[in-house]
Amino acid sequence: MNAKALIIAGYLVALISGPLSAQVIAGRINNTPHDLVIPFANDDAKGEICVFCHTPHGARTDIVAPLWNKPATSATYTTYDSTTMDGDVLTVGSVSVACLACHDGTQAMDSVINEPGSGFGDDGDLNALGVMPPFSAAQLTPDLSDDHPIGVQYGGFDPGTGSKIDPDFKGAGEGLSTDVGSLGANRWWVDTSVGTTGIRDKTDMILFTRDNDGDQPFVECASCHDPHSGGGSPNFMRIVNTNSNVCLSCHVK
Repeated sequence: MNAKALIIAGYLVALISGPLSAQVIAGRINNTPHDLVIPFANDDAKGEICVFCHTPHGARTDIVAPLWNKPATSATYTTYDSTTMDGDVLTVGSVSVACLACHDGTQAMDSVINEPGSGFGDDGDLNALGVMPPFSAAQLTPDLSDDHPIGVQYGGFDPGTGSKIDPDFKGAGEGLSTDVGSLGANRWWVDTSVGTTGIRDKTDMILFTRDNDGDQPFVECASCHDPHSGGGSPNFMRIVNTNSNVCLSCHVK
């Protein structure tokens, strides 16, 4: 293994098992595993943290991810499914596709549409990192059948009646968005013990609508993970999973 591979390997080990203080600073991504400037940046990246995922101009418009700077993946995903599931399982939604742009292991982690500075339309790899190594637990592969369901209708809400359809799930809250660009759209969440009850917080489990019907809340990667801060918990979980708090935020067990 060459020196560069050793650096990447060490960094990914830290991503999985490093101490909390080294992994996540609440509300910031610098000095977290999503700060790809730390181990990998060269002159092309110009020290910019955000450019690995976002671009201020010329972003993709076919994906619900703000100013997205990652090229489309050609992967075909196999999702978890079970005959005991109450919710419909659809194709992976664009919110999850954004995460999988790195985590499915099919394209380089630093592949971007626009490089920083004068690199508008100058796509390529910022530092020729290659794909996420297969030995990393964060490398999910396109086969998601052994991972938590995504693209699945949340089991705790029936949009037709507004009542729960499965007593093993907590009910979902609904509110109108005040986000710029989506005013008046439905936004869904499940309250956690950390957030304010009845208000959609970053520390709640966030649910997402789909193009087929905005009345239906769906579970995606970002339901449990906050890619920017993780609420101060390892692995970018929205809350710390002590005593299975993340799981029990939605599941009644």
